[in-house]
Amino acid sequence: MALVHDFCGLYFFSSFQGGFSVRLHLRTRSSILLYLFLAMDVTFIILHIIYTYTGLISNASFSIEQDRGYAEIFQYFKEYWSVLLLGLLALRARSLLYLIWSLLFFYLLLDDSLQIHETLGMYISAKLNFSGLFNLRAQDFGELAVSISVSLFFLVCISIAYYFSDRFSKKTSRYLIKALCFLALFGIVVDMVHIMVKSPPLYSLLGLIEDGGENVVMSIIVCFIFSLSKGLPQKVTQKDRFAGYSTDS
Repeated sequence: MALVHDFCGLYFFSSFQGGFSVRLHLRTRSSILLYLFLAMDVTFIILHIIYTYTGLISNASFSIEQDRGYAEIFQYFKEYWSVLLLGLLALRARSLLYLIWSLLFFYLLLDDSLQIHETLGMYISAKLNFSGLFNLRAQDFGELAVSISVSLFFLVCISIAYYFSDRFSKKTSRYLIKALCFLALFGIVVDMVHIMVKSPPLYSLLGLIEDGGENVVMSIIVCFIFSLSKGLPQKVTQKDRFAGYSTDS
């Protein structure tokens, strides 16, 4: 609920430091878009439940856990627009920080669609002779190593760009980092627990929580980015870049 409160309140964020204020209002279009995306996520969750627990749907593409299923394709769509919108923000604000965020979501898109961390995880686990533990396969530890390495790489890049960015971009990045922590919670932590659990009922439930949680968080993220793209000034002066600037809606 904390994430929804942060991103879906009357203001996405509001701060005041030394006479400098940043306010970004949740615009009507962003609000409607968020409701539509969440409605789609709930629809896919319901369809998954019907597919998993009844015989009314036989097409595996309706499963939220299915690779390149309908829910996952919708997730690609959200990641794709996150990349484009953040790229637009990078151009309009001339911001390296937004560019790095755009590249991060581009990696997430490629990873989801091409299964990069799964492929590299298998390769690394074989090369380094990883062994299984706690019901986790050697490949699972390889995948975890890839995810941690990529996360650290982008964290370093974001930290460097963050230092030279304006206050608006910094505040935005702090919210995106918080959102990505929730994404990692479902995509990495719950995923690992999902693999470890062998009880069929609990296994199915954890699969739903993992993928359903990722989808909902990604919907919130893309709508947040969309709101930023609507509220950001067209130009940022050199003075603003170092001193920060105010956006009121």
